[in-house]
Amino acid sequence: MFKKLFAFGAKSDSELNEQDLQERSLVRAAQQGDHGAFRMLYDAYHGQLYNLTYYTLKDSQLAEDTLQSIFLKIYRGLPNYRFESSFKTWAFRIAVNEAKNQLRNKKSELPLTVITGTTQEMNEAPGPHEEQLMQQREAIVRRALMELPPKMRTVIVLKYVDGLSYDEIATVLDCSAGTVASRLNRALEKLEALLAPFRSLL
Repeated sequence: MFKKLFAFGAKSDSELNEQDLQERSLVRAAQQGDHGAFRMLYDAYHGQLYNLTYYTLKDSQLAEDTLQSIFLKIYRGLPNYRFESSFKTWAFRIAVNEAKNQLRNKKSELPLTVITGTTQEMNEAPGPHEEQLMQQREAIVRRALMELPPKMRTVIVLKYVDGLSYDEIATVLDCSAGTVASRLNRALEKLEALLAPFRSLL
């Protein structure tokens, strides 16, 4: 585990927005044994945590199994959760650690379907030719991304797939926001170098 370099203070209720307050209420209810509240937390984060595990393990069945283990650890850890970071970053930290445990026995491969092009370009409905080109681009990016070291792949997934902020990623990875920025910059530079021969296709 990384040495903690950047501490995040817990927010008081007065500093939280309405969504944060609702989530905090759900967490507190779940801590008191409310299974309905825990189910709502599961529904809220199932997709994002599945993304992280699947993109790390590239195995849908293993990702589903790992996801169940992650939520079991979240459930068992709730009594000790003290709101020192957001529930989101706490849950992602558990997910990252569990994925690392799985990777000890499996070589990691990481597909990433959206990293090239603008958000507007990706939101436009593509025609048949554009769809074929997009699939070709994604295949090229996937192959390049698989060549990155695991730490670089993880930070790219957290940033570009799950949409976490630098501060949230820092909390999840137990490092400073500066380390996140530096690692992400190195990852993108390396990825750009790997993609350079295919620039005309991207």
